[in-house]
Amino acid sequence: MSAANIQGVPGSTIDVDLWLDLPAREYMKAVNLAVRLGAQAVRNTVVELADGTLVNFIYEVTGLPVFGKVIGRANKMKWDGIEVAVLPLELIQKSKEAIRRPKDLLHIELIRQRLAVIKRMKK
Repeated sequence: MSAANIQGVPGSTIDVDLWLDLPAREYMKAVNLAVRLGAQAVRNTVVELADGTLVNFIYEVTGLPVFGKVIGRANKMKWDGIEVAVLPLELIQKSKEAIRRPKDLLHIELIRQRLAVIKRMKK
């Protein structure tokens, strides 16, 4: 949802999901690097940064192809002063439609509304 927020979708989330092109069995590489840079390990794939931000390292996204097939469609955007690659809203929506947790259903509607606004602005 953080990627959707960066693209103007209202809402909140308690963590930032960072999709890495690593096999899941190698998740500790990312966690260990984050800890060496000052983060605190919270759970297997989650670290807390010095500012309190929770980062969840993920290795696959439900409803989407593998990382290598999707990263080329990512948008480069500024987040907290850093350029990051974020999934386009359409792909975030596709993933949330595959997961369908109660919060995802709300997020899907918010994403649809934002996509409609973007479409109207392009006319």
